[in-house]
Amino acid sequence: METQATIKTPRFIVMTSSANMPSRCWGIYRNVAVVKLEAGFQGRPAMISSRAIGVEEIVHFYGPCNVGKTSRCAYQRMLAAAQQEADKLNAEMS
Repeated sequence: METQATIKTPRFIVMTSSANMPSRCWGIYRNVAVVKLEAGFQGRPAMISSRAIGVEEIVHFYGPCNVGKTSRCAYQRMLAAAQQEADKLNAEMS
């Protein structure tokens, strides 16, 4: 009898959203966060909030980051740092 491989969904994911900034700030700003999902939740939460369906807690919120034109912009660096943190936390869970 064959055994089915269970697909393991990550427990920690990186989420982004647009940031509300004052009108004096030019450019595009986005929020970056590492979120812990509830056990058995399938899909993606609708927002970065501990009240969102499927979110157990917000592990780390990086705040608004400027979206630049290169990979050296604050948003890309925070996105890479958040993904690295999420991967580390998922590896610890395994």
